[in-house]
Amino acid sequence: MKKRVSASFQMNVLRNLLLITLPLIGLLSVYNFYSYYTFNAKFVESNQQSLALYARNMQIDLNALDTLLTHVTMMDHTFRLFSHPTDKIQAHVAAHELIIQFKSALSTYKMADAFFAYSDVSQTYRDIFASDYPYSLKEAIREQMHALTQTSDNFYYKGWLAYEVQGKNYLFRLLGKEGTYAAVMVDLGRIYSTDLVHDGVEVIHATKDQVALTNRQFVEEEDPWNNDDYVIVSAPIENSEIQLMFAVPKPNAFKGGFAILFSLSLVVVVLVFIRLVMLNRSLLLPWLRLVNRIGKGSDPERREEYRIEEFKQVDAAFTHMSNEIQQLKISAYEEEIRRQKAEMQHLQLQIRPHFYLNCLKSLYGMAQQQSFGRMQQMILAISNHLRYNFKDNLQLVSLAQEKEHVQNYIRIQHIAHHIPPVCEWQVDTALMDFSLPPLSIQTFVENSVKYATRPEEQLHIHVKAVILETDEGNYVDITIQDNGDGFDDSILEELNEGDSTIYTDVHVGISNLRHRISLLYGDKAWLIFFNTENGAAAEMILPLRSRLQREDGTE
Repeated sequence: MKKRVSASFQMNVLRNLLLITLPLIGLLSVYNFYSYYTFNAKFVESNQQSLALYARNMQIDLNALDTLLTHVTMMDHTFRLFSHPTDKIQAHVAAHELIIQFKSALSTYKMADAFFAYSDVSQTYRDIFASDYPYSLKEAIREQMHALTQTSDNFYYKGWLAYEVQGKNYLFRLLGKEGTYAAVMVDLGRIYSTDLVHDGVEVIHATKDQVALTNRQFVEEEDPWNNDDYVIVSAPIENSEIQLMFAVPKPNAFKGGFAILFSLSLVVVVLVFIRLVMLNRSLLLPWLRLVNRIGKGSDPERREEYRIEEFKQVDAAFTHMSNEIQQLKISAYEEEIRRQKAEMQHLQLQIRPHFYLNCLKSLYGMAQQQSFGRMQQMILAISNHLRYNFKDNLQLVSLAQEKEHVQNYIRIQHIAHHIPPVCEWQVDTALMDFSLPPLSIQTFVENSVKYATRPEEQLHIHVKAVILETDEGNYVDITIQDNGDGFDDSILEELNEGDSTIYTDVHVGISNLRHRISLLYGDKAWLIFFNTENGAAAEMILPLRSRLQREDGTE
């Protein structure tokens, strides 16, 4: 039998609500978008046709002016005389006749605003403007024309050129050859309008990169290219670098009827969302809080309030169960502390027997020699040594206390041997209160005395403690170095492995120290062994700040 998939009450409610509302919202949205884009396409098509007619009329007028210039420069006898005059008088007469022709053309071609004739051969220049151009503007246009005639470009293939003069843009068309030109100027700002342009439509002449040449104030204020209130349609002007553009304001249908339809869709979506939020707040969020409370554990100081009775019952049952688990954890933790303390006591006691046997042997020898003064000093030093060793092994000691204990051990060696070892200290004064496990330095000093002492040579032991600053925190680096023969390579390799049998078979004190450090610091402490040019060295790196408690109660 096929297994049925179960779902919560909340999920069923949300699922049924969404199955009803989402398809309706989707159909309404699709219809609105379809209507919007269909109407927009028709609207753009209508204005595109008007723009095409307007651009066609403008193109016809520009082509007529281009034909006029072509006829003058290619077939007119007067222009030929102007190009190759026999003398200055003939050049001026030809220029005068050309201007008469151009004056007649000004009244015939409404789009033309000025004509120019220039000959580099005779250095003759003539022009004629529409009657309402001020003198300063004429001079600026003449400078622009003069600059154009000084270039070596072939203007025949460049078509109509747009240039800005005193903040306004003009179209120039130059034709000619061998330094003689005839030109016409069209003021883009004075191009006549036609009845094809509807009310409210803004006509813009712009470059192919959509840089406005006319109607700049409107472009700067409205930014029609990025304004949703306008539809932009454009048509290129042949034989030029400009295009004609219409900025058509969107009809009220876009802002009214369609806006209402979209608003209704939005209202429905908002209502559905509000209802989902209410369901989430009244049912889902309390459920999630209860689940998180169960996952993270119970906090007796913080109680959640639920409006749903079933949630209250689950919360009460979980709180009771959590309290019982907490009590079991506390009991298990206390048992683990007792086990570790017993284990460390056993480990610490393993360090001491061989040293005490050696001390008894030394006392026996002094008794044979009747060196009672040395015996008294020896007994006092051993008593101080025993007092220090009987400290609670779970309590840390300061570096100053450990140093005093090592010096007491060296004092015992001075009493017992005729060539005693020497222990030198180089410790930062800021570290004298640093907390560390008891017998941590003593173990290495005693190991050096036992294995590094040479017959008839004095053993030198050097203890150094510095602070290491790292990105992960600060550490204390304690190095104990002697002038013995150093570690054998095979022994050195096994010492650094950490779990070698050489610890328990030979270096019992080091093995016990490593075990205690592992219990106290975990993986935040290291023991490293190596040889130097002078002898063996052991390095112990401990975290600078420890939460373990020292014997005096400080941390």
